[in-house]
Amino acid sequence: MTAGASSGTTLIGLLLAAGRGSRFSADGSANKLMAVLAGRPVCVAAAASLQAALPRVAAAVPASSSAAAGVLAQAGCEVVACDRASEGMGATLAQAVASLSRQYAGAGDPLPAWCVMPADMPWVHPDTIAALRDAWLALPPSRRGRAVLAPVYRGMRGNPVLLGPDWTDGLTQLRGDEGARRLIAGHVTPIEVSDPGCLRDVDTPQDLDAGPTQLA
Repeated sequence: MTAGASSGTTLIGLLLAAGRGSRFSADGSANKLMAVLAGRPVCVAAAASLQAALPRVAAAVPASSSAAAGVLAQAGCEVVACDRASEGMGATLAQAVASLSRQYAGAGDPLPAWCVMPADMPWVHPDTIAALRDAWLALPPSRRGRAVLAPVYRGMRGNPVLLGPDWTDGLTQLRGDEGARRLIAGHVTPIEVSDPGCLRDVDTPQDLDAGPTQLA
C-alpha cells in the first residue's frame, strides 16, 4: 500500500538534517550526520528507512554549505535549503514544510501529509514507518487530516511522527528549537511497534558503538 494511491493525498517523508550536534562535537569539527555507520553516513541510513516506505522523501538542510546536503541528494532525497536552520529545529521544520507545501498549493493539489524524522536516527526500521503509513491510510478520510501518529515501543514514544495535512499551517508557524511537540500535545495516536530503533538517536560518538537495542 502506498500513500497517495488510495487517499488522494501525498505522504512526504521529511528528514530534519540541518543540525550538527554540539554534544557530538563541542568544537564543531565533526558533523554527527556525516559519521559513518555500517559503511554509510548516519543521515543516509535514516533517509533510506523513509525511502523504503514512502514514495517521496525530502531533507531539510542548512542553506549554507553542508556535506549532508550532497550525500542526501546523491541518495535520492529532494533537498530543501533552510536559511533559518541556525534558529533551531522548529524553524527548520517550519521553513521546509512551507517550501514543500507551496508546490501543492500552487498546482491546486491537496496539501500533503508529513512523516517527520530527525536525521540522526539511523536505526529506525522501515517497517515502523510503514506501520504509521498504513495506520494513517486505514483511517476514514474524514479523520486523516487532523491525525497524528507516532510509534511506541514498550510504552515509550519514538520517531518518526506522521501528521495529517491539516497540520500544515501550524507547522509553518513553528519557531526556535522546540519542534512540533507542543503543537501536537494531546493529539497523538500511539502505534505499537517492535522496533527499539525508533527511540535511538546519535547524540555522542559513543552512540555509534551501541546497537539499536542498547537504549540509553
